[in-house]
Amino acid sequence: MQAASLISEHLGPISDALVLLNTRKVHPVYFPYALAPTLHAARVSTIFQANTRRSPAALSWGTYITGYLIMCWGGGLASSLFLGLPPPMLYSFNPALNYLTVHLVLTALFSVAPGLLNPKLLDTLLFPLDALLRTNAVTMTLGLLYAPSVHAEYKDSPLIHMIIGAIASAGGGFAAGTLNLWSSAWTFGTPPPLKSGAGWAGTLDVWGGALVGKSISAVREHLHLIRCSIAAIYSLATGHPAFRSFVTYVSIFISSFSPSYKPNADSDIPPLATLEAKSLAAAVLTILFAARVAKTHWLPSSSSSRPSTAKTVRKIQPSSTSTAAAAATPKKPKKKTQ
Repeated sequence: MQAASLISEHLGPISDALVLLNTRKVHPVYFPYALAPTLHAARVSTIFQANTRRSPAALSWGTYITGYLIMCWGGGLASSLFLGLPPPMLYSFNPALNYLTVHLVLTALFSVAPGLLNPKLLDTLLFPLDALLRTNAVTMTLGLLYAPSVHAEYKDSPLIHMIIGAIASAGGGFAAGTLNLWSSAWTFGTPPPLKSGAGWAGTLDVWGGALVGKSISAVREHLHLIRCSIAAIYSLATGHPAFRSFVTYVSIFISSFSPSYKPNADSDIPPLATLEAKSLAAAVLTILFAARVAKTHWLPSSSSSRPSTAKTVRKIQPSSTSTAAAAATPKKPKKKTQ
């Protein structure tokens, strides 16, 4: 109980922010949509427009709108279809009205004031919001696993939790980068996380989403694993019966280093509430997003930090045979000028 109260106390602002994002509407009458999807639409619009500026040719309106919607809804569409559920954006007009309105407003704004679209500044200022929105999307998608029509094998599988978390987190960006949606001519290429040199920052959306999905399922029943490293939460903490024996072994191993730690902590420590678990995952993801912003925008890249090696031009020395031949060649006498 003490650990749960400490987490609630320190993560209280994050919990309040998550509640605000999901309950507060932009306007109860004129724009009755929650802040979470509206802000998500705005962030995706800024990223999409920043990438379209690099396109050598102008995009048509069809390409511009369709590519944006795929980038917004790619994760949700893939997750719902993967679980055999109807995607909400295909049977309701509300998601389209919400996202398209935000995208068109920001398109008009950045066309009038193009200097406002500064990816470096926006990413630096809004990485806490990005972490909250990403955590909210992943946890809401994980709720689809408990639909009555979803197979029980999916509900009890820790691997499916990780896959759904990765799809919900990186599905839209994965599709946009693979199909090059921010260009006038779409092409099928290598997904960005699989390209050479992507690194941990380039693949953070994939494994970060899997980490959030894993930890959300874990902390509800295994609060003591929070004391372990992120790797332990990622690979061990599932909260499912399939991994209970292994998690118990890990808890016994950890208890050997601390006399006050009880290996059978399942009954002694109550589980975290859903909101507290979301807040914990959002806090972890905020740290990871901050590190990515620092690496991407502020720290010197590895290529620029290396000293540039100037190419040495080797001077070709004439060979002895060519020198002798030149010496043996008689010189023409100069004409005397009168």
